[in-house]
Amino acid sequence: MLSFNTAVGSRYSAAVLTLPLVLIHSNEVLNKAGLKTIRETIDMINKLTLSICAVLIGTSSYAQAKQPEFAIHHCKAAEINAQHYRNFPDALLEAQKRQESIAAVKQARQDNRYKSADGSSYVDMLAISDSPTYVIPVVFHVYGTVHNGDTVNDAVILDALHKTNEDFQGQTADFADIDPEFDGVKDSLNVEFRLASIDPDGNPTSGIIYHPQSSGAGNYSSSDVKNDHWDNYKYMNVYIQNDLYADGVTNNSGVAWYPDSGMSDEGLARVTYNGAYLGTNTDENFRSVLTHEFGHFLDLIHTFEGGCKRGAVKRCGKTGDKSCDTPQQNSWQMNPGDGGILNCLGETINWQNFMAYSDQYANYTQDQVDRMVNGLNSSARQTLWSASNLAATGTAD
Repeated sequence: MLSFNTAVGSRYSAAVLTLPLVLIHSNEVLNKAGLKTIRETIDMINKLTLSICAVLIGTSSYAQAKQPEFAIHHCKAAEINAQHYRNFPDALLEAQKRQESIAAVKQARQDNRYKSADGSSYVDMLAISDSPTYVIPVVFHVYGTVHNGDTVNDAVILDALHKTNEDFQGQTADFADIDPEFDGVKDSLNVEFRLASIDPDGNPTSGIIYHPQSSGAGNYSSSDVKNDHWDNYKYMNVYIQNDLYADGVTNNSGVAWYPDSGMSDEGLARVTYNGAYLGTNTDENFRSVLTHEFGHFLDLIHTFEGGCKRGAVKRCGKTGDKSCDTPQQNSWQMNPGDGGILNCLGETINWQNFMAYSDQYANYTQDQVDRMVNGLNSSARQTLWSASNLAATGTAD
């Protein structure tokens, strides 16, 4: 859940409400203020109220201009996936079997690298090119077009998807501006998420479907998801709502499930996201939370999963986020000046990682890209980017 600072406004509101009672009912206050009549008292109240309202307006504008702040449950992927595995043991077995394939993917990706001319570094053959290695057909289901006062329309969605593609492909300015400790391990995935142009019935589509306002698509068995989904083996379904859990809270940002064939069979595989934090509806950094959720869809785990434990270092491929090149984090709250960037082992964390809660989203790592490539080859995701499916969904080059 995202949190906003309303304490200042609350204190001033209380002052506005209580000041008239104090002035009118206290002779001592009246005498000290040098006021002789109720008229003078009311005049002074009016002046003070106007001054306080000016402060409130100023602080309110500032609060809206600030980046939304992260909180511990801002993305509930860890909780909802853990619950999913408790409810469906077969899903856990599938995830464990998928984990066993990562070593082969890592080796294959290493074999596709070559040394630069001076032998100083490796370049990934899956890196950015004019023709993406993976294309994922996407459909956006939009419920209501005003989210926390912000409009969700085609332009906002197109911008958001374009910027998420840039994030994955390492095409942003921030990708070149990360801590030097991670220059050697930062990586990109040559993937493009494209809006479908052919719907399940073979008709033309924009890939953006508008529905009446609704809520709860962040809940596992959402009726909206059950009723409105497109074939999960052909389309990546993204649900845009303002109240993700139908609990009246409209400042949760998003949630997503890891690959699972059982969910795809039932039409429940998805990313759910708050339109108030989509593309230009939020600031340049926070819009990358959509990239964060897409990362979960491709099997990435939070970098702060499990906290920081000295004994976990030798088991980094099986604990935490299961990526050995993302140092453990003490907690979700670690940024420069906010929790610090040194973990319990004194290591600098990759605080700019898309799978953290970052003040400057910038990169994935090589191990994370290995994990996403492995996820893309899972039974729940591999049909999405097949040549036959790209033709069927109108997303082929």
